[in-house]
Order: sequence, then structure tokens, then C-alpha cells
Amino acid sequence: MTNRTYGALKRWSAAALLAVTASASAFGVTTKFWSTATYEDFAPGNFVGVSLSREGTMSLAPQLKEVFSTDQAVVWAAARDARGNLYLGTGHSGKVFKLAADLKGSVFFEAPEPDIFAIAVDKNGNVFVGTSPDGKIYKVDPSGKSQEFFDPQAKYIWAMTFASDGSLYVGTGDRGKIYRVAANGKGELFYDTHQTHVMSLATAPNNDLIAGSEPNGLIYRFSSAGKAFVVYDAPLSEIHRVAITSDGTIYASALGGAEDRRLQSPQQQSPGGEVPVQATTTITVRASEGPGIVPGQAGEGGPGAGGRRRQEGNQSSVGGNGAAASPGFSRNQNRAGTKSALYRISPDGGVETLWNSERENAFDLLPEANALLFSTDEKGRIYELTSDRRVSLVTETDQEETTRLIPYSNFVLAATANLGKIYRVGTQPADTGFYESEVKDTGGISSWGRIRWTADMAKGTALELYTRSGNSARPDSTRSDWSPAYREQEGQQITSPKARYIQWKAVFHSADSRSPVLHEVSIPYLPMNQAPVVTELKVVTRGANAIGSQPGNTGNANNVRVSGYAASLRPASQRGFDISWQGSDPDQDELTYNLYFRGDGESEWKMLESDLKQNYFQLDSDALPDGKYRLKVVASDAGVNPAGMAKTAEMVSAPFVVDNSAPRIEVQDSKRTADSATARFRALDSRGVLTRAEYVLDAESPVPVLSDDGIIDSQEETFTIVLSHLDGREHLLTLRVYDAAGNMGIGKALLSPLNGAPAQ
Repeated sequence: MTNRTYGALKRWSAAALLAVTASASAFGVTTKFWSTATYEDFAPGNFVGVSLSREGTMSLAPQLKEVFSTDQAVVWAAARDARGNLYLGTGHSGKVFKLAADLKGSVFFEAPEPDIFAIAVDKNGNVFVGTSPDGKIYKVDPSGKSQEFFDPQAKYIWAMTFASDGSLYVGTGDRGKIYRVAANGKGELFYDTHQTHVMSLATAPNNDLIAGSEPNGLIYRFSSAGKAFVVYDAPLSEIHRVAITSDGTIYASALGGAEDRRLQSPQQQSPGGEVPVQATTTITVRASEGPGIVPGQAGEGGPGAGGRRRQEGNQSSVGGNGAAASPGFSRNQNRAGTKSALYRISPDGGVETLWNSERENAFDLLPEANALLFSTDEKGRIYELTSDRRVSLVTETDQEETTRLIPYSNFVLAATANLGKIYRVGTQPADTGFYESEVKDTGGISSWGRIRWTADMAKGTALELYTRSGNSARPDSTRSDWSPAYREQEGQQITSPKARYIQWKAVFHSADSRSPVLHEVSIPYLPMNQAPVVTELKVVTRGANAIGSQPGNTGNANNVRVSGYAASLRPASQRGFDISWQGSDPDQDELTYNLYFRGDGESEWKMLESDLKQNYFQLDSDALPDGKYRLKVVASDAGVNPAGMAKTAEMVSAPFVVDNSAPRIEVQDSKRTADSATARFRALDSRGVLTRAEYVLDAESPVPVLSDDGIIDSQEETFTIVLSHLDGREHLLTLRVYDAAGNMGIGKALLSPLNGAPAQ
């Protein structure tokens, strides 16, 4: 594909996205595009024989071939002799395997202890095996004859390396001591770090010893005379591996978070009781931002250094939060979430953070001429970090961890955990490989458009894409089969069934050691319009019992003179119904509402109000005749969806009563004595129920009163009012009774004067 064509497709993609954005406010259902085009987009997928560059392009990975299986859980350690034989230390059966130059192998040595974390080979071909726990070092000659060589009285032997004079340095745990062992097996304490573990060792070209510790993440440099200097105090807890290039540059992988650090200070001591050694923690940090976090999910407690210590009950652990150094980064401060990092320490002492991750642990590293290879616990991934700090995913072994990277002739061997295997990473691209994307959740049942992609196709190479869909979040047997191959990158209709979830796969084919290069994949989808939801419909009588509801509030009723009839004194503006509902739309579409009513005994709904934008309505009490009614609200997204795709939802209210008729009050009888009076009333309501009552003597303040049965809750109630301390003059007793609709009825009883009472 020419750059011109590729640029045109890029412009098409951008234009399509702009069109989608511009139309989103006008239409509820809009075509959306799932575009996969960057490193971060591709990284969560599954790579089988496919590499991913930092620029976000995929191509075939170097050939990856399984060449040997130990049938053990993990390969912990590896070392080569001068003849090209490779020795592998494994767990958890204490076996050492020997692989000849043809990479065919067999068991070479079996130790009494279960795990072999360290192996070293001297110039005579003798193999030194460090075992754990309660570790010892065994010397095994080329013929396989073994003997115990040195016992440091330590629980773990993590690392070993030879000095140019033939001395063997041994890094141990769980007391963090380094031993120097002569060729005759006589050992002495070289340095006590006062750390818990010395995890890694390497010998520099000038014969200095480099060591990495845990839990304070210290990187030491020791002169041959035993002078110690801390070259870096890392923010992560464990320096898992160190490697040194010919110019003295140190590369280190670090694991664990800040919470794993136990702040222990290096102290003065005498190695072997002889030469005083002063360790300091002084360093000039020259750090810069790494190329960003490489996506991936770290294994929990896998057989990496941190994982194996968890299995054996040590307090240290991998998987905490940590951070790589960055501009403005202070020593021992951690960027939240970082759990692993790679550092480069130049010969002048400057430190750079090359890479960090919140999800993956970097286990091994292998400096090359212009790049750094490193391996992680995310599907056994192997990455390449170039001199300009660009990270590319080289390949995946698809094991839980790639624990070791071993240079071998003109290629690299990768050792893994769970299962313990050896893979050969070639220099030419594989014949074929494939990539499976992550699963895309479109949010609802969707139909699919034409899949498009951009790729550079070398002559003879081939690239095929496939899709599958389903309605379960996890890929399982309910997903559709992979579609027939799509081969037209300009666009080909997706044939997978309509569904909520979709996934795509790309299959690469090489030709003449050349690979297709995939840049971008775009899948258009149109979500099915989802119906609105109405969750509530309430009808509340507006301002019921507002007048006279508080003692002393007599309103205008105090001035009314009525006898034996009913009257409604509530202003029309205060009588009616407040109607409200709750409507929502899963697609965030704008909704309109139609409101209907239907009376008891009626068969059809009648329109009350249409095209409401708000979710409330006020109904006047006199809008409908007295009677019992129900309301129905219908929500619709028709205003923002094409014809035929609109959806509605509805809800019917509980019945409510329209009641504009006031209660009727009847005086049944009244009696008068010298200083008291008794009056009995009967109140009736034709529609609703009565709810409260009060009486007024003459023009005094109203007094609340209950019905004779103690509660006012029926259409008919009787009231008996007893007055005491009356004088003998004439009095007017008024009874006000209210119904549930707020209508008020009034009745009166005239209390005649007693004979002889003075007239007013």
C-alpha cells in the first residue's frame, strides 16, 4: 500500500469520526467506530507469533520454537560452559538439566533440596549449584560427579558469579550476606548488607562486584578490595536482576512496591572480621520519564523471585505499588501503582528509568548491541527496548513467566515457568502467526458494518481478518464461530450475528522472510435502540387541607354565616393534582411524554396532554368531572431516532378521585343547659372520605374536633360537640368538615338564649 493510500484511509477514518461527533446531538442511534490503532489499543490482546511495535504496528514475531521441556514447574537459573553446554536449575524437584549444543538434554544432577535458584560454571567446566531452602552449594564436574562444596548456613542461595581470580561470590537470604569462596571451597563473609536478601550478582569488566538487595532496593558496587558503595537506592523493594555491559553500564530490573520496603540502613562492618567496609547511600539521580506503562496483567504470586518467597513463607512479596524515577522525583518516593521498573546506571553514576509498569513484573534482562531485551510475567512476554527507549513487544511464550533470557549463538533462548520449558527465539519472522483482539462491549445488541484495516503488504505476504460475536462478557461456547476470512482491507461486510460483544482476529503469513505490517483496524457498529424506562408515576392532590389546617388559621370562613348547607371555600388555584413521573433512556436519548386519562368503567384512554418535555404536569380540579380515574404516561424517543427505530415505555398510575363537591353537614339535635350546650352533627361526602373537622363558637378561633368513633376516615361521620362555661345568651356553633380533596362543608347550630338571660 502506498503512503498516499494509507493517508487517504486515515483521513477517511478521521472524517467518519467527525461526522459521528457532529451528528451525535441530532440522532439517538448513531453509527460508532471501534478503532484499534495504537500500542495501548493493541496491547491487551492475545499475541501468538506476532510482535507489536511502540508505534502501534503489528507484524510477525521472530520464530519461536519449543526446543526442550524439563517437565518441571519452572526454570529458575541458567549458565553455559565454554563448550556451549547449557545448564538449567529448576524447581521444585531439585533437578539440573544439561543441554548440549544441539539443545538436546537430560538430567545432569539431582540435589537433596527442592529449588535451584543459582548456577555458575567455572573455566574448567565445573558446575556450581546453589540450592534452597537451607541451601548448600554443590560442585559437579563435567562427568556429573558431585560433592558438597560450601555451606553458607543460609536459607536461600539466590545468585552466584565468578571473579577473574576464580573466587565465587554467593548472594544469600534471609540474612542478606555475600560470601566469597575460594577454589578449594573455603569461604568467608565478604559483606553483610543488613538487608533480608541479596537477590542478584554480576561481575563488572574491571572486576568490581555488583549486587542487588531486598527489601530496600539497593544496588551496590564492591571493589575487589571489599570497598562498598551504594550506586542507587531504588524506590521499589527488590533488585531482581543486574547485568553489566562492556563499558560498565549497569542495567537492573526491580520489583515490588514501596510498602515492601523495610527501611534498614547499611552499617559499618568488617568482612570476615578483617577489612572495615563503609557502605553509603549517596547518589546523584538523573532520571527521565520512561516510554509509558506497558499494558499487561501481572500474575499473583507466580514463581518469580517475589512469588517463590511468598510460597515459602518469607515476609517479602512482589505485587505492591511502586514507581520509577521521573523528573522531580525524590529518593525513596514511589509513583503510585508502579510494581516493576528497569533502570540504567551509566559509568558516571547517572540513573535513568527506562520502563515501568503497574501490571507486569520484569524478571530477566539481556543487554544487546543497540537494545535491551527483557521478559515479564504477562503471558511470558519478551520486549525489546531500543536505545531511544521505545518498547516493542517481541513475542509471547504463552507461559506464566519468562524467567530467563539466554544468549546462544546468533539467537536467544527463553526459559519459562509453569511449565519449565526452553524456547528458541529466532532471527527470521515466523511463517504464520495470529493476534486476537480484546472483546469489545458495544453496550447493547448491535449490527455491524464493513470492517476496514490499513496494512503494508510485502510481495507474497498475506493478511486475513476474522470476527466473532456473542452476548456473554467472557468468550465461551455461546460465541459465534469465527467468520469466513475478510481479505479486502478497503472494506468488507461483517457477517457475524448481531450481538452485544464483538472480537476480531488477524492472521499473518510471511513470504521470503518478510511480514505484513498491520497499522489499524476499524469496526463500525450501530447499537440497537433501547427502549426508555418509566420507573414512577405519582398523582398527589395539590394543597389538600391547606385552609384552616393550623389552629388559629380561620381564613375567610370565620365570616361565613351558613345554616344546614354545604359550601366549598378553597380558591380554584389551590385545588387540583400534581402529576410527576421518572423517565430515563439507556442511550441517553431525549424523551417526550404523552399523558392520558381513563375513568372507571371507560374502555379507552383519552389524551390529556401531548409532547411534554418535562416530567411533571398540573391538573386543575375542575378539568374532569367528579369520579375515579387513572393516568397513563408514555415515554418516547421518537424525536431523536429514525422512523421505525423509535421505542416507547409506559406506566399506569394508581386510581385517584376527582372530587369537587363539598361535604354536606346536617344538624341532628342540640341541647342547652344553664352553663353548657350539646350539639350533634352528621357529615356526608358523595365521592371521597372525610379527613378532619373543627368548630367555631360565634367568631372565636376554630377548635379541632374528632368524630364520635375517634377517627375521621369515612364518607359519613357523626360529631358531638359539648360546650361548657356558657353564659345564658344566644350563641352560634359552626362545624367545618373537610374531605380528602380539600373541599370544605359548613353547618351551624343556633343555641337559643335561656329565659331571663340579658339580651345583647
